[in-house]
Amino acid sequence: MKSQQGIKLTDDQMRRFICDGVLVLDSDVSESIHQTIYEKIQWNNNREFNMGNNVLPRIPELQKVLDSPVIHGGLQSVLGDDYILHPHRFMHASEPLDEDMRDMELTGHENQPPMGKGSSGGSGWHQDSQSPLSRARYHVPRLAMILYFPQDTPIERGPTRVIPGTHLQAGLQESNFPFAFVCDYVKAGTCFLIAFDIAHAAFPNRTDMSRYMFKFVFMRTSHPTAPSWDGGTETWKTPETRLGQYEHTKAWSYIWDWMRGARREFVDSDSDTDKLISHLNGGDPETGLNAIYELASMGPRAVDPLTQNLLVHTDRPLERYKKDTRKRASDEVRPREWNEGAFALQDEAYALGAIGVPAIDALVTLLQHEDPWIKVNAAFALGEVGPCAGVAMSALAGQLKDEHHQVVRAVLDAIGCIGVDASIALPAIRRLLLEDNPAWQEKLMRGWTGESQVRFNAMCALLNSDIPVTDIEDLLVGTFRDPNGYVPALALEALTRHGSPQGLRSALTFLKTHRWDDSLANEQRVY
Repeated sequence: MKSQQGIKLTDDQMRRFICDGVLVLDSDVSESIHQTIYEKIQWNNNREFNMGNNVLPRIPELQKVLDSPVIHGGLQSVLGDDYILHPHRFMHASEPLDEDMRDMELTGHENQPPMGKGSSGGSGWHQDSQSPLSRARYHVPRLAMILYFPQDTPIERGPTRVIPGTHLQAGLQESNFPFAFVCDYVKAGTCFLIAFDIAHAAFPNRTDMSRYMFKFVFMRTSHPTAPSWDGGTETWKTPETRLGQYEHTKAWSYIWDWMRGARREFVDSDSDTDKLISHLNGGDPETGLNAIYELASMGPRAVDPLTQNLLVHTDRPLERYKKDTRKRASDEVRPREWNEGAFALQDEAYALGAIGVPAIDALVTLLQHEDPWIKVNAAFALGEVGPCAGVAMSALAGQLKDEHHQVVRAVLDAIGCIGVDASIALPAIRRLLLEDNPAWQEKLMRGWTGESQVRFNAMCALLNSDIPVTDIEDLLVGTFRDPNGYVPALALEALTRHGSPQGLRSALTFLKTHRWDDSLANEQRVY
């Protein structure tokens, strides 16, 4: 979090972000900074190794881009003034194609076009996985990403592509591809502000120069109570120009009101509830999303039918990551289920969460169900209700003893989204952070275990909660020893924001030990 205010987005920009999931922003940082970053990353990429999450201490000039008033203000607008930088970040290189391939004609919507040798970005259309492991795909903006280009990137040099509007989809379809957005020219210093779940892909580099792009992830830490951008006083109005394929007016209106902290009134609708429910979890993203938010607008009378329909989805396995091995994405309907990349919930859960308070009792009952996938969906929906679901905190805290780490992870994220009365769950969260669970030690993806993600989610829950940092400083300092580096990263965030003088000293002691000297480099000097 930065103390200064940034240049906030306008109503028009915010409306387009809600619809499209992408805004192109000029960081307005000195060209010399971009040149320095380019030269450093080229040296690093060619002579060292991809620093991954450590790229910021390796190239600290990147912080100047993230702190620029335009980028900082854009993130404040989308995620709230108290947003934080997620510990995960990555540099994607797009290396030149072989000379005999550089004349190929491309439209921009191709799936998996060839990439130059040594490229680190995938050219197949995809929605990002979470890191370390899986978390839910949200409709409201709880996460966002900045894609930063330190060099001029004409279309021949391979700018990153996105498919506007897909951030609200549970998965991708081949029919989405023709709606790809590809910039003809990206000036050095340009940043794409994108919704976390938007479909994107690398694009072949048909020049003789490397192209670099830095990805940074950011998180919301509080429930919105008022607009955090320059505007938000009026009701939803669909922008005159947008880039997406579908018309999601009901969803857009809900997200707009959620972001500006506006109370929504239920409508006395004569719509056929059963017909709307039949559209859920189907293969038509437009019909399905509109059905979710039309059902939500009905309020209490939609709770029981949605609850009963959610119970149809029992016996869904809590699987590991499933790689899509198909050569082409089809428009087939794929079942909603857990995986260790990122998971979309059943549409009923999104609708119940959007209904809010009238759904709480039903969701607490669902939380006690024996089926773990039903528990995951119920916990997610309670989190989407927000602070009003604090009345369910005891029920959620009870589920932190569940044998399935997937259930515990969903519950922890719900606690973080609710944000209030979290002290009820603190004893259980403390146990999860300090005691090992032998059943959760299997390596699931990239060497991470279920317990790795449990502890990250537990830290997110604490960071987003109403528990004073000074009350848990011993716990936060104790997590510095955690083998998952994401955990102390969030502990440091909490201590440097709201810690006592002793807590700040503990954070500084840890940081002195882990300091990176960016003046040293391979083949130059190491001391």
